[in-house]
Amino acid sequence: MAKTVPVREFRSKLSELLSDVADRRDHVLVTRNGKPAAVLIPIDEYDALEETADILSDSATCAAIEGGLAELSRDETVTLSDLRKELAELRETR
Repeated sequence: MAKTVPVREFRSKLSELLSDVADRRDHVLVTRNGKPAAVLIPIDEYDALEETADILSDSATCAAIEGGLAELSRDETVTLSDLRKELAELRETR
């Protein structure tokens, strides 16, 4: 759960709050006039959100994910060991 702080407190405690986020992985919700205005989160979480947004904005990638999920629901999967065996057999025939 995010720690909520008004912008005035955020300004005065920026260094402390930044340490909380970077070191303890806290989240900080900054409010302005009582309404949410911004969020401070660890950089790796931000990077993951950016990557997720990129994936979700790519229709081909979303279609591939949906296709994979459909295969899973139909139990059309291959185990890793079976895949390795198949690849080894293909290499032997070359």
